[in-house]
Amino acid sequence: MDRFRLRALRGFKPVGRFLPMLFVLLVPVFAATGVQGAETIGQSVPRVETAQGSLEGVWVDASKVYRGIPYAKPPVEDLRWQPPQPVDGWSGVRPAKTFGPACPQPARFRYMIPSDQPPSEDCLTINVSAPAGAEDQPVWVMIHGGGFASGSGEYLLALGPLLNAEGIVFVSFNYRLSTLGFFAHPKLAGEQGVNYGLMDMWAALEWVRENIAAFGGDPERVTISGISAGGMAVDMLMVTPESANLINGGISQSGYGTWFRQPRTGKVTPLDGAPSAEAMALELAGEVTGKPPEEVTLGDLYAVPAERWAESVRGFHVPIVDGLSLPEESAILFARGKQHPVPFMSGGTSFDGSVLGISGVDAETLVEITNGQEDRLKALWAEDFAVSEDQGFSRFFGDARYLYAALNLTQAMQTVKRPGYLYFFDYVLPEKRGQVPGAEHGSAGEIMWTQMDLPIAQAMRGYWIDFVKTGNPNGGGRVFWPPAAGSDEPQWIVFGEQVDQRGGLMAEKMEFVDGLWQKRTESLRSPSNKP
Repeated sequence: MDRFRLRALRGFKPVGRFLPMLFVLLVPVFAATGVQGAETIGQSVPRVETAQGSLEGVWVDASKVYRGIPYAKPPVEDLRWQPPQPVDGWSGVRPAKTFGPACPQPARFRYMIPSDQPPSEDCLTINVSAPAGAEDQPVWVMIHGGGFASGSGEYLLALGPLLNAEGIVFVSFNYRLSTLGFFAHPKLAGEQGVNYGLMDMWAALEWVRENIAAFGGDPERVTISGISAGGMAVDMLMVTPESANLINGGISQSGYGTWFRQPRTGKVTPLDGAPSAEAMALELAGEVTGKPPEEVTLGDLYAVPAERWAESVRGFHVPIVDGLSLPEESAILFARGKQHPVPFMSGGTSFDGSVLGISGVDAETLVEITNGQEDRLKALWAEDFAVSEDQGFSRFFGDARYLYAALNLTQAMQTVKRPGYLYFFDYVLPEKRGQVPGAEHGSAGEIMWTQMDLPIAQAMRGYWIDFVKTGNPNGGGRVFWPPAAGSDEPQWIVFGEQVDQRGGLMAEKMEFVDGLWQKRTESLRSPSNKP
């Protein structure tokens, strides 16, 4: 078994009380705070004409809401592990009042699916919430998180009416997950790549490009955003050629486009420490089918039920550098100036590593990342290691995987002469202080969208909304947010008790991680490796 895969299967000792609400906005929180809204009775049913046919939605407050719209054919039977295919049109009026099922995912994460319907491979649907009378309004496409193993676009649509009131058309969607979405088994053709979930994202954005004007949105002003896996999706969509004309801005919250252990296929240049995507797939296929890995056939792969594939992944799943659907790691392409020249925002939380215990990454892997510099690691993060090994490695994991990625990518936007806005979230709700050593993974999104009267949350919503509308987060009398690059030291906006603008935050720690990344990727960042 690939040694990195073996460690992922073993997992890491949970951080216990520091585990967060699983790196995505919680559905029950939305409901409790009234963000969800309720369907309005008594108004005429909203209808819209799309390129595929007519849709009939529902009113939610003052918003026209359309749910469960197919944007690609169901990826079932022979279409499993294939690029998404164009959906067939329909005659008459198609109801768009209920959500489509979530894509297959582990049963332990089902609480992330608000509706009672079970997941299904027939899951490629998109949802739209638009203000009444909207015309040429900016569009916000939010990509759900869940470690590329769980989640759905359903719970995100609760934000629709709130953002519609700000003059924004809101979109969410489902994409294939786990080994059904990202899988490099040698028996599969993979002629267009092995990141089928990423291909689904292209198809959803193509649907937006083709249809959003009918809902009152401007297809030339589409901003994508996401948290955790959703943030990583943004990092990837910023560099894939297929998304070049589909997005006009990106917001990556706790994305990880610099991660040291992203799997790679044999079709791309080897990179130190990167697991073999084919070896991981072979081992998983052997476990799922109960056969020796080398004896698993293509028919065996298709014979396994989707639910079994969904359960096969422990920890987080990670998209694959295959040279086709994902040409190279996002940060390497940013460094080459291959990212799309659109405004970009990224950041993370002060204790993003709260998810280490469920990530599938262990302490041994984190030490290996340092290339023999464990003493230096423990010296720089000494305050956390003084509390416990768990807290020390968790903090390092969060800083190295999420915060460093944000720093790297936002600074690299200068290579295409576009702004990159960098933030650090360090606010902990009063009732949790003393229980957690910092702002947990995903908490920036939770607080921003549920603490409606909290000044720091109001400021964040203002920055994000203005970024979606104009490509610049500044305005409304808020603290000025400069681009990360362009000064002697990186410029951060810090969200703590107040909004503060600082330079060189965590400089020594970030320089340490940057040195590791620079050394690992040196050969692939050189001009001779540019495509």
